Amino acid sequence: MKLTKQEIQFIDNYLIKNEVKFWDVRIELLDHIVSAVEDKMTNEGISFNEALLDVHRSFGNQFIEFGVSKDKIFEKGLYQSNAGFKKFIRNKQKEIGRKNRKRYWVIFRETFFLQKFILEYIVFILAIFITYQYKPKAAFMIALLALVVPELLKFKYVFKKGVRHSLNANMVGLLNTSFLCFQGMFLDFYKDEFTYNGIIDYRYIICFYVLVYPLVRVSFNLYKEVLNTTKERYKLLIS
Repeated sequence: MKLTKQEIQFIDNYLIKNEVKFWDVRIELLDHIVSAVEDKMTNEGISFNEALLDVHRSFGNQFIEFGVSKDKIFEKGLYQSNAGFKKFIRNKQKEIGRKNRKRYWVIFRETFFLQKFILEYIVFILAIFITYQYKPKAAFMIALLALVVPELLKFKYVFKKGVRHSLNANMVGLLNTSFLCFQGMFLDFYKDEFTYNGIIDYRYIICFYVLVYPLVRVSFNLYKEVLNTTKERYKLLIS
């Protein structure tokens, strides 16, 4: 038995009230719940309310019926607990995290052997090396900017429609932000440990930035890929 548009919309609103805030997770759950409810109504001959409540419980959302009147069981049962949905979202986060890490190293291998990137990397290293001969601090600033600018460019994607409330977009953003935080902590540590008589020894931190430059570039490429895919999927959804 096929559900009506009103019933499907009810399920979507019910997921929103149960704090399934990421639209891509909600679409996945909506498809699953609609199919499960239709199967129960067809095979078991039960009503929409009974089928939806059964499916709700099947996710691990607990409901205590004691003290609840029969006419309130459906309403109370759907919103008393969302523990099952929270667990589902946590599992999706782990799944997406694994997928992003795997994809990261695929992009890394593809990027590292591109002639365009090799040339870019050589120019970057030469610019740092030449500048360091005359002004070490300027060389450090070039290296730092080369790593920070890609991170800042990511913000132009953050406010795109359909991105902010996507779990996929949030997860790849978290992966990239963690690198920026680590870089800031490392810089603070380095300034404390490698400052002599008020003068910072920039050699080691510049070498560190040169080594991690490919990782940052690949991180940016992964970020763009995931967010562009998310935007396209959102456009298809609302069109």
